[in-house]
Amino acid sequence: MLPFLHLKWPEMRPVAHELIARMHEGHAHSRFTIPVVDFVLVFAAQAHESELTKLRARGALTFTKDASDGGTFTLAPGARTLLDLHREGLSIRVPARLAGRYTIMTRAFRITFTPGAELEGCKRVLLTVCNRLTSVTVAQDRVDVRSHRRIFDLLVEF
Repeated sequence: MLPFLHLKWPEMRPVAHELIARMHEGHAHSRFTIPVVDFVLVFAAQAHESELTKLRARGALTFTKDASDGGTFTLAPGARTLLDLHREGLSIRVPARLAGRYTIMTRAFRITFTPGAELEGCKRVLLTVCNRLTSVTVAQDRVDVRSHRRIFDLLVEF
């Protein structure tokens, strides 16, 4: 992992805790939705309102429980959307199609993306480079983002 991809964002702790609680509560009801913008807020507390408005237009992630510890999720097809996080040169790109599995863990959850329907993490250095993500784990003290190329993995500690 590159040093600029290990970040400390303590202000994100309450956002992560709320999202974890929503995932656990929703899982107890078998089928639930979370607006994609609320899901991405774990990274985007400093994003401008105009950026968040683009994500709101994409709608909500639909989660369907199919096991005691998880299930599947999908986002309705739509326009590919790039969200500038306005920090560390990072952006998130929501593809036209987003889907995968989720797993509920004690005080945490993980989403694993279906190949071809992955969220993309982007970093601007001289130009913007985007990498498809394999999974995102949100825990009480950190968010761990895994990509197809381990060198671009991201760890955000609270």
